[in-house]
Amino acid sequence: MDKISVECSADRQHEENIRSLAVAMFTEKVAIVTVKGDLEHQTIQGRITKLDKERKRIKIENAEEYCWVDFPDVAGIELVLD
Repeated sequence: MDKISVECSADRQHEENIRSLAVAMFTEKVAIVTVKGDLEHQTIQGRITKLDKERKRIKIENAEEYCWVDFPDVAGIELVLD
């Protein structure tokens, strides 16, 4: 894969994450957020309740905890359908 293909793929994934974020917040549905890590990806399940545009991060809450995730570190967002 050449550099242009990788950049297009990353841009496409970023746009998809933005769309999924908007739907998750609007519908208040539970989402599974995959976060890039140093060695492996981590998944967090919960509702995306806030968007901090200034710091470019999202707040994910579930029954046990909440956390803030830097949006550039998000590898994917999947909505959990009832």
